[in-house]
Amino acid sequence: MSFLHPLALLGLAAAAIPALLHLLQRRTPPQLDFPPLRYLSEAERQSARRLKLRHLLLLLLRTALIVVIVLAAARPLVPVRGGGEHEPTALVVILDNSPSSGAVIDGRSVLDRLRVAARASIARTSAADRVWLVLADGVVRGGSREALLAGADSATPDWRRLDLALAIERAARLVHAEPLPGREVHVLSDLQRTALAAGHADVPRGVSVLALAPAGGRAAANRGVASATVAEGAVVVTIAGSDGDAPAPVTVRLGTRDVGRALVASGEGAAVSVTLPQERTGWWVGEAALEPDELRADDRRPFVWRVAPPARVGAGPGAGPFVGTALSVLRDARRIVEGRDVVVGDVSAGSSGRWIVQPPADPALVGQANRALAARGASWRWATAGTPGPLASRDIEAIAGAQVTRRYRLEGTGGDVLATVNAEPWLVRDGDIVLLGSRLDTAWTALPSAPGFVPFIDALVNRVVAGAAAVVTAEGAPRVEFRVRGADTVGATVYGLDARESDLTPATPEVVAAALGPTVQVLSDAAFAAQRFAGTRRADASAMLLALALLLAATELGVATLTR
Repeated sequence: MSFLHPLALLGLAAAAIPALLHLLQRRTPPQLDFPPLRYLSEAERQSARRLKLRHLLLLLLRTALIVVIVLAAARPLVPVRGGGEHEPTALVVILDNSPSSGAVIDGRSVLDRLRVAARASIARTSAADRVWLVLADGVVRGGSREALLAGADSATPDWRRLDLALAIERAARLVHAEPLPGREVHVLSDLQRTALAAGHADVPRGVSVLALAPAGGRAAANRGVASATVAEGAVVVTIAGSDGDAPAPVTVRLGTRDVGRALVASGEGAAVSVTLPQERTGWWVGEAALEPDELRADDRRPFVWRVAPPARVGAGPGAGPFVGTALSVLRDARRIVEGRDVVVGDVSAGSSGRWIVQPPADPALVGQANRALAARGASWRWATAGTPGPLASRDIEAIAGAQVTRRYRLEGTGGDVLATVNAEPWLVRDGDIVLLGSRLDTAWTALPSAPGFVPFIDALVNRVVAGAAAVVTAEGAPRVEFRVRGADTVGATVYGLDARESDLTPATPEVVAAALGPTVQVLSDAAFAAQRFAGTRRADASAMLLALALLLAATELGVATLTR
């Protein structure tokens, strides 16, 4: 047995009051040895025995009445089957309002069902419990029951994707650290297969994890736009999600205008290319859109298209055959035109315009090349030889991983480091000069023989040397943010939902057990409602004790009346 208000048990000390009063009221009758009064003495002894029994009964009744009233004030909890209160419990409610929770299944939003279950779990808690709420942002929210109920009711589909296994492990460790008899984690999620395919939750022993089973017995067919990227005057749209039965129409818009439409085949990872129309120079924002389906949040994805005139590029002294071939390919593709606005090659004294320079092949000429750089105001220079290693770059993905066997270390301050080898600068932009740590030759690096070499040269002459940044993608609410330098727009970030959210297929019991452990219970709505707090369920016995107190009070009154 446990008590909701154990401090009230201090009132049991009052149970000694009737006994004290009974002892204080005891008196010894006077002794009379008068023969005529012998009959009266015998009658008095018989009456005293009866009164003594009644007084003892009154003492017991009054003491029991005080004990019962004090116990009722302490609100004792006794074990029962079904219903009733529960003993103090540490509880974390995980309400997964990630983007997939906005799907509509059988005419009802998934999140609506999850919110109802979350509210029911929180509403069952008492003042003796410790309760927290976790949403898709991963933040652990504490507070009063009313505040947590308001938080659950106001939850809407978020753009963030919840790492379910990590959230459950953190929640289990949180409740396990609480010094309370009950420890539970309630998982209210659509239990996506993609959300549980990786990772494992380490749940401490003694923590009960209850998960609400997905509604329905089949996966909802849904397709979303996984990516939309612009290349060579066309936008490539990739589709993700649950398989559909037929090809889906994709509409491409620039601003408010529909500029293209195509059918994309069914299946995970299907893609289609839509040609973009000729537009004037500048930055253009568009979107790829699918027809509405069960999940609306992934039906649109923005993209950015930078329209710029082809750079006027020429090969300078010492450019090498590989650079010359790459420039010829770019001219044929109309990515560049012949000119001297950008020069690729070795350092030459007195040259002007924008440079893309590589170190001299002869180490004896490094000093002369550094002096030419300093004459142009460059703060970087070539130093000693560096160690071999692979290229790493976030700005130019085409070169990432390419092996460098020979290079010079680049030393300087300021500028932008665009690629590194062994965490040391290999490609640096310093004003209108771009420095390479290696010559673009197979004796120095494997890059010229790699498929990404021409895209690398394209990025150098059309974007890097001009100070423009690449269009990058990031997870977030779908939108576009531009990066500016002064009055010029130099780059953009395109935000979109995690493509894995488009696959609404629920996890199998084997996947759930592998990710959350074999002790997790995946329950239907009715079973979940019956199992929450099941291990510590108690009934409040205060009402029965108050009824017993009334009965004892009535009995005491009757006995006291007969005693007078």
